[in-house]
Amino acid sequence: MITHQETLGNILLGAGLVDSAGLARALEAQERDPGSLGRALASLGLAEEEAVSRAIAKGLNLESPGLEGAEVAKETAALLPAEFCRRRLAAPLGSEGKSLRLAMADPLDFSTIQDVEFRTGMRVIVVVAGETSILALVKRLYPALQDLQATEALLALAHPEGEVEVAEAEFEATDIGRLARDVNLPPIVRLVNMILSDAAKAGASDIHIEPQEGSLQVRRRVDGQLQNVMKIPRELQASTISRLKIISGMDIAERRKPQDGRSRLRFEKTRIDLRVSTLPTQFGEKVVVRLLNRSQVQLDMDSLDFTADNLRTLQDLLRRPQGLLLVTGPTGSGKTSTLYASLNWLKSPTKNVITVEDPIEIQLPGINQVQITTRTGMTFAAGLRSILRQDPNIVLVGEIRDRETASIALEAAQTGHLLLSTLHTNDATACITRLLDLGVEPFLVASSLTGVLAQRLVRRPCAGCIVDRSPAPETVIRIGGASRFPADAAWKAGLGCEACGQSGYKGRLPIHELLVVTDEIRDLISRRTAEHHIRAAARRSGMRTVLEDAIGKAARGLTTLEEIARVAPPDDPCDRQEDAGTAKTDATISAHNAHTAPSEGTRRVLVVEDSPTIIAVVKYFLELEGFEVLTADSGTEGLELARKHRPDVIVSDLNMPGMDGMALVEALRRDPLTSDAAIVILTSESSVESEARGLAVGADDYLLKPVEPRRLAARVKALLSRARRVQPVSS
Repeated sequence: MITHQETLGNILLGAGLVDSAGLARALEAQERDPGSLGRALASLGLAEEEAVSRAIAKGLNLESPGLEGAEVAKETAALLPAEFCRRRLAAPLGSEGKSLRLAMADPLDFSTIQDVEFRTGMRVIVVVAGETSILALVKRLYPALQDLQATEALLALAHPEGEVEVAEAEFEATDIGRLARDVNLPPIVRLVNMILSDAAKAGASDIHIEPQEGSLQVRRRVDGQLQNVMKIPRELQASTISRLKIISGMDIAERRKPQDGRSRLRFEKTRIDLRVSTLPTQFGEKVVVRLLNRSQVQLDMDSLDFTADNLRTLQDLLRRPQGLLLVTGPTGSGKTSTLYASLNWLKSPTKNVITVEDPIEIQLPGINQVQITTRTGMTFAAGLRSILRQDPNIVLVGEIRDRETASIALEAAQTGHLLLSTLHTNDATACITRLLDLGVEPFLVASSLTGVLAQRLVRRPCAGCIVDRSPAPETVIRIGGASRFPADAAWKAGLGCEACGQSGYKGRLPIHELLVVTDEIRDLISRRTAEHHIRAAARRSGMRTVLEDAIGKAARGLTTLEEIARVAPPDDPCDRQEDAGTAKTDATISAHNAHTAPSEGTRRVLVVEDSPTIIAVVKYFLELEGFEVLTADSGTEGLELARKHRPDVIVSDLNMPGMDGMALVEALRRDPLTSDAAIVILTSESSVESEARGLAVGADDYLLKPVEPRRLAARVKALLSRARRVQPVSS
């Protein structure tokens, strides 16, 4: 069978571009250094690449356009991955309907043609081009490909700043016997050490190594945020991942099942524990390495940033001889650190403290710690049963995952044991619902549960670039308004510097919500009362929500409102009502729509605008000036609210769906109930005709967008000083 390389060679022989001896030399060179036949001939000085391309195109009755300066639409380039084009020596040139023009160095490479048609769902029209021209075009179309080439160059020079030493470990001889030769090559060892040491230096909590179609993406999580680090060429994927599996005691021959491993490393004289897990994905095994730096773990409760009230209440709960105390929050919210600090505070020579964990993250002196091992039958439930036969005073269960574990834990908490554990829920009251959903009887929850601590982690402003800075109006509105802030707030933020990677943040602190189970709450649990009623009862007994705790810490400069808005769950509407200590009906929640007269000395402003952003900003600044602000998003709704509430000033957009601003002003002036209100038109229409018409139909002022909110507030105050009416018309 004649190969397509021989077919191309025959075309070149027929064109007189090369003789038989030269073609044989070129084919040998191509075998040693894979590439196109044209490049092989050019490297031997036997023919120019472009001449070879033109001859092949003519012999196959195909086109051979020059690629220099070729313009390719982004949409067309996006049809094929960069690495695919580089490896197959092909590049998309243009598309029309269901056809794709594809430049190829080897137009008889039917495997590539079929792959492209399968990937794109389009019919390929082949044109011929030289390998050098195609690679130049690919480099121009896919700039990100340069990252891979830069990484390849980096490997040869990789010298990790802090050499990471693998501690002695529990590797079996059979695992060592399976090692591929390249796993122990110095470049691979240096690369893995560099990834680990750089992550440790940056204070990362996790490293994510993720196979993609054309490369291996490395990311790390610093202060809760993932950031890209580097891309490793696809050719090094297997050896890089195998190296990580080897140092973690995993089976590198098993690639179809998830695996977990661990290792001990040292970086700059600091011991770092690694928890490594793999997960098979579409393009290979994804590896996540969790770094546990024991020197950074806070085991002192005073260092966990509790408010004085929350710390005192938590310690009161921990002093109780029995009961269940739960800590809740999402993965990575600092639950384990809080529990370890609690155990460290509780331990004494007179107490028997036992834990059952998966995994044991920190070894605590003076405490008996048990590792979960499912393959031997040591589950949380089985471990807890065994622990209860060991005469414990205090028991820590790493996590309550099922009904069996929950039931045993609650029963143990009733029989003279203090039991600590975790659940994954959004807030403190949701823990109660979760226990009931697991099938635990309400009376058991009510009689055993003593408290629930919910927490999150938020970033701190960087100490190296921290400055005084007030929060943005949009953030204030998202948080719930300036009325929630303490009067002596001292807002801080980081500008961004080299120390924090220009993020403005460095380090994290927890924010808390501590629910104490009172007699009232026990009664509500026993009666399976809805979660929001339990939350209301907790608020009445003094619980501050996560959001309230976070706002208090931001007001002291420990974090920012922007960070709180990103992390903290919003309060339930009833939480704001409980602050006042009074029960309110659902109708009171939307009090801005109620038909009530403004309080003495307060002036009312109606803002009619179909942009939520403009409404939010204008409302914020007018409220800062002491106005009561109503809002409407259409002229029709604005007219109805104006008749109902009779505002002192109406600020209206000009262009709105339905009734526009001009029609609204005319209707307001015709109605006896609203005819004497001051009216401001706020619009982006700058024409003199538009302004003249607005004033002619009855507007008192005309402001152009974008308007500085303080200027608008000043105009409103000026209008009121010369208001048409002396006092509001009584209802």
